[in-house]
Amino acid sequence: MDTPKISVVIVTWNRKKEVLETIQSVYDQDYPSFEIIVVDNGSVDDTCNAIRKSYPNVNLVELDRNLGPTGGRNAGINITRGEIVFCLDSDASLDQHTLQVVVQRFEQDPHLGVINSKILNAHTGEFDRNAGWAYSEKQKINSDREFFTHNFSEGGCAIRKEVFDKAGLFWEKLFFGREGEELALRVLDAGYKVLYYPSAVVYHRAPPEKKKPDQDRQYYDLRNSLYICLVRYPWWVLAWFAPLKILASSMQGLRWKNSRWVRKALVDVMQDFPSLLRDRRPIQAKTARLYLRFQREQGALSWNLFQWVKHKTG
Repeated sequence: MDTPKISVVIVTWNRKKEVLETIQSVYDQDYPSFEIIVVDNGSVDDTCNAIRKSYPNVNLVELDRNLGPTGGRNAGINITRGEIVFCLDSDASLDQHTLQVVVQRFEQDPHLGVINSKILNAHTGEFDRNAGWAYSEKQKINSDREFFTHNFSEGGCAIRKEVFDKAGLFWEKLFFGREGEELALRVLDAGYKVLYYPSAVVYHRAPPEKKKPDQDRQYYDLRNSLYICLVRYPWWVLAWFAPLKILASSMQGLRWKNSRWVRKALVDVMQDFPSLLRDRRPIQAKTARLYLRFQREQGALSWNLFQWVKHKTG
């Protein structure tokens, strides 16, 4: 691929100071061929003027409302000119060599569709407690070696542009949460591979302490999990996973003494059930078998039911 252009897509919303730091980390790369696209999701903190003033060469897309990470990323991806798209959160920074090593790894394998970065907390240098690890806690023993997988973290990933042509863009109905997991299913179904690649490093500039449970985040997590089950899973996989997800979330709500987010997610899924059935495009059986193998190796099925429920409700 020689030196293919990389399109770095950054979605932001009311993070003026943060996004400027993120942009600078891209300009600090040792890779020469890239463009930066920032999609602003209707910020009201003067983000757009700050970007135009400090980085006039950035391609700025100004949306009039918040479309979430999914809609924002898609708006940026639609105007990219690069052969590789790198999705980067607006409170994250690239390691100086990340774009270079991503290109080198793509060149080694033409069937590689997605590279998931190793996302570390910028303050501690350790794995971020609040974001960035898309696999089982048990899988962290392999975090310094690459492995093929079924999932990726949307805030620090590289995707071949051709993958979007064959598998489609991020699913905007999800709005926020699990969008990488859903797209990964379609990427695998299209015949591409997803790779966790620790040589590509992204630093998440979030506070190092663990956040208290966020009810909105948990609502989206459960709702979107069930959306994915209903639309992408074959019926035999759906019948297995959906009850487990509902059980774990219900127990989590009881532990926190607040189950409103569980009820809201379930009500919304039931209301959307007819449209979800119309949208239903399940992955092939062979893709489902591959997905389950990865789940047994790296995901929820790597634990027994008791261990998984204990982790989800901890």
